[in-house]
Amino acid sequence: MHCPDCERVKSLLHDRSSVHVVAPTGFTLDKIRAAATAVGLEPIQDGDPQVLRLDVARAAFPRFAEALEARLSIEERTHARALVLPAAAAATMRDWLGTRPQQAVIGHVKAAWLADLLEQDRLVSALQPILRADGTAYGHEALLRAIGPDGAVIGAGPLMAAARETELLFALDLAARKAALETAARFGPERGVVFVNFDPSSIYDPHYCLKETAGFARALGLSPESIVFEVTEGSRVRSLDHLRGILDVYREAKFRVALDDVGAGFSGLNTLRLLRPDIIKLDMELVRDVATDRYRQAIVRHLIGLAHDLGILVLAEGIETEEERRWLVAAGVDLLQGYLLGRPFLLAAEERPAAAA
Repeated sequence: MHCPDCERVKSLLHDRSSVHVVAPTGFTLDKIRAAATAVGLEPIQDGDPQVLRLDVARAAFPRFAEALEARLSIEERTHARALVLPAAAAATMRDWLGTRPQQAVIGHVKAAWLADLLEQDRLVSALQPILRADGTAYGHEALLRAIGPDGAVIGAGPLMAAARETELLFALDLAARKAALETAARFGPERGVVFVNFDPSSIYDPHYCLKETAGFARALGLSPESIVFEVTEGSRVRSLDHLRGILDVYREAKFRVALDDVGAGFSGLNTLRLLRPDIIKLDMELVRDVATDRYRQAIVRHLIGLAHDLGILVLAEGIETEEERRWLVAAGVDLLQGYLLGRPFLLAAEERPAAAA
């Protein structure tokens, strides 16, 4: 699954960096100058009165980022822009086109740990069981995790948040898909169907970005029919047409596709017509207390009936009580997932990656 553009972990920081800062107003520039001076940096005015240049050592970046956050409003951090180059490097026109908001630079500094995790290959997948309505095993969902330098497990939420801040979403999503498939192969035939999450905003062109996924799965001994690629409704999807193109590419390669959190996020059931998933996962908020809430019951029955009319399997996730499970089975749900049925677990071989040993 080789994609040089996505696999490259682009580090913003250098041992010593030349930082050029452009501010929208002189008042904001004065605040940036004060933040730099407060942490021992010496701002240099190079010609343009709206531009400052600073020589910043890698170790000084966190303190400088904190000082900027303390002094600048979010609007100032968004509209002030920065160019970070190796020390003494002359800025070219192409470099200036690559300036980024000051807030993005601050985010990158605060989340530099993510680049380290990716470089050290510390991503793993936890597996959560998925059962059929009759209680027999159907498969597992592969959930993104990472092992920190101290051995602690880091959840998907902090990883994804840091990836968006540092422009590493493409690298993280690709590495997460790879880790999920490798975990599925290591788990063996008893794994059943494996659900692999992906973020559609991390895929530029599905025909290019996904063209080797099938080959990678086959090289691991996985048949495409045993893999379900799952997109969450909470993903930042700017275009349903783009998402439909991604799902079409997956289906052309014989994978199945699932839509998560149905009943929240997307407006309108027209989404099902456009995306035509093989499986939908009911939003946890609909599942919670469904056995006693007639409003949730009406919505869930409607979604199950609609999905079955369209030939779509329905998976209820987030099941925590026996009452919820019994009601959902009686209502016609096909697949079940939740803490009641099994919590996520790491394989023994994945609890500490080779890079962390």
